Amino acid sequence: MAKGSFRLRRIWLPSFFGRLTILLFSLSLLTLYFYLVGNSQGFTDVTLLFLIAVESWTLALCALSGVFAAIIYAATIPFRNRLQLDRIIFSGAASIFSILLYLGVALLQAFMESYG
Repeated sequence: MAKGSFRLRRIWLPSFFGRLTILLFSLSLLTLYFYLVGNSQGFTDVTLLFLIAVESWTLALCALSGVFAAIIYAATIPFRNRLQLDRIIFSGAASIFSILLYLGVALLQAFMESYG
């Protein structure tokens, strides 16, 4: 079947996951900033634990969203005029960085738990 015989609509799924990845990555960095500032200002332990819980969920969702965005961008390459290699690289880098931050937050949670 020729490419010109049917009309291809705009593919919205890759841009949705790409923007979701950017949003979640920004939110995770903002939450990490609030945790660091709160730790230096002497926030209560409940507030810091809440920020760590929000950070871990945000990082996990960002990693999943980044992987989905990279896969969907790569899968829709034949249907696009541009290669969009920069978006694939950013999605993959955001996923890797989110996973590394998640491991750091999990290590921080392990040290924050009581020993008894």
